Amino acid sequence: MPINPGPVSGNLKRESIWHMDVADLLSFGRRPSRPLSLKDLAVFCRKAAFLLNAGLPIKAAMPILYAQMPGRALKSVVSDVHKMVMQGEKFSKAIKVAKVFPAFMCGYVDIGEKTAQLPKVCEQLADFYEQQATLKDELTAAMMYPAAVSLMMLGVIVLAVTLVIPGYSDMFAASGVPLPALTAMLIGISDFLGENWLVVLAGISGGLIIMLLFLRSSRGKAFSSRIKLRIPLLRQNINFRLVQAMSLLLSSGLSVSRAIPLCREITENSRVREDLQNLSANVDAGIAFWEALGQMKYIDPLLIGLARVGEETGSLPQTIQKCHYYFEAAYRHNIRRMNKLIEPLVTLVMGVILAAVMLAVVLPTFELATVL
Repeated sequence: MPINPGPVSGNLKRESIWHMDVADLLSFGRRPSRPLSLKDLAVFCRKAAFLLNAGLPIKAAMPILYAQMPGRALKSVVSDVHKMVMQGEKFSKAIKVAKVFPAFMCGYVDIGEKTAQLPKVCEQLADFYEQQATLKDELTAAMMYPAAVSLMMLGVIVLAVTLVIPGYSDMFAASGVPLPALTAMLIGISDFLGENWLVVLAGISGGLIIMLLFLRSSRGKAFSSRIKLRIPLLRQNINFRLVQAMSLLLSSGLSVSRAIPLCREITENSRVREDLQNLSANVDAGIAFWEALGQMKYIDPLLIGLARVGEETGSLPQTIQKCHYYFEAAYRHNIRRMNKLIEPLVTLVMGVILAAVMLAVVLPTFELATVL
């Protein structure tokens, strides 16, 4: 289990996986069951880049990287990677076998090893995943307020329908005055849910299970992929991630034909992956990159136009990089705009529903007051 870290050069303190505390020993071998998060990838690549830029070989850098990993699961992953590296495997092969690093990262690290630019590659990957993590956090933050408002108002509506309004049913039955239509409708809904809650719950659960099974099937994945490409913000996200990856790969000296297959690994959209495979085949067949890119109908025309200019002038990496900066700014702007639009829209819709429920509570009071 313990691994000899080997010699460490420079003024950095020598670390060893021999020096484990009790918690580390108890958690050793405990690995993440799913791919690492964007933040974990960014931390891993940033620290690796720092150590490699300091002149350490990868075998000497791994024990120090192990000691600096923030979580037990990450420490276990780094330990396993280090063990394989010490056994003679390449760093790219070791992270691939770990099965928690994305294929895009594994392929790009392999290129860094073959071109003797591993420190630069790790630094670029750190920037890449930090940017993706930041954008993901911004999108999540944009949805937090509408979700909180919706949950709060839904709770008020459920309390009113289940606790307040049913009390009027007995009062009106005793007085002989018919209930207002809105109140009667809500009481009917409340009674139905109260009497058939098990059936309703089973129906909702069954529907969700069927939907999840469908979405996991090949036809379901193809269907959801097409739907996502019709949603403007998601379509823009796909364009941004594609141009971001292309910019990273082309700026490292890769040819377009070698960069496109790696770009397939940045998305789980089956339609996009299939189109990128066709794009790679067309480029290999001699078709211009911009022309083959134009066959993907959801690609932003700006990217196609700039790719054409870049290819014709021999400055495709610089052109794609400028396009990347523009797409990033546009995507951030649309996230902020969506946030500003969703907040009042959700407040308005939930406010109308809440007003209807409150009206159903107030109307019976006026009816009884009039009769009495």
